[in-house]
Amino acid sequence: MDCVVWWARIDDYRPELDSLLSPVESARAARLRQPEDRVRQVLGAALLRLAAASQTEASAGAVVVDRTCSRCAEAHGRPTLPGTGLHASITHSGGLVGLALTRAAPVGLDVERVSGIDIEGLSPSVLHASERAESPNPSGFLTYWTRKEAVVKTTGDGLNTALADVQVTGPMDPAALLSYPGRARLPAYLADLHPAEGYRAAVAILTAAPVGVLERPASRLLCALPFSP
Repeated sequence: MDCVVWWARIDDYRPELDSLLSPVESARAARLRQPEDRVRQVLGAALLRLAAASQTEASAGAVVVDRTCSRCAEAHGRPTLPGTGLHASITHSGGLVGLALTRAAPVGLDVERVSGIDIEGLSPSVLHASERAESPNPSGFLTYWTRKEAVVKTTGDGLNTALADVQVTGPMDPAALLSYPGRARLPAYLADLHPAEGYRAAVAILTAAPVGVLERPASRLLCALPFSP
């Protein structure tokens, strides 16, 4: 099976996308103080529905998205698409918003902008005892970071698992998960991505089988939504 990763820029936003959000999502976006944060939130939610619609018989506006948190039951958990067999993950950093969608298994996607990274200060909380990131090389450090973030997203553990406890291959080696706390031989397919110049990104899929990962510009989805006159 394939995993399709859609990349959008915040410049891709237009007001028509707001109509695709649920009332809860709209309210959550409206609470964000910074305009760019709101745009990223809307783009991610809209891309999810547009991409899911392209894989099902539903229209984008009819796609049901469940964001119920498994821990507190509030509507801020990772998005699921009930009844579709699809797994999704949304990420954003700087001017980019990404969406991964697959039928293979649970998926995690992470992107980070390469700029202003305090490698020395962040290394203890990100790097495993066996890992080293050369300073000042933010790209290599963020390769570790995005690979690990993608993995903890796909397991659903998120912030409950310390990135330093997750071990992955080094930046110069093919992406792979080496160890995960409390889960011996966790099956995870891991791949580095190439979203745009100045960004690092990775996707993880909870399966031992290889998965074809396709990166596509979100303009292919957004062109399906007509402009308002």
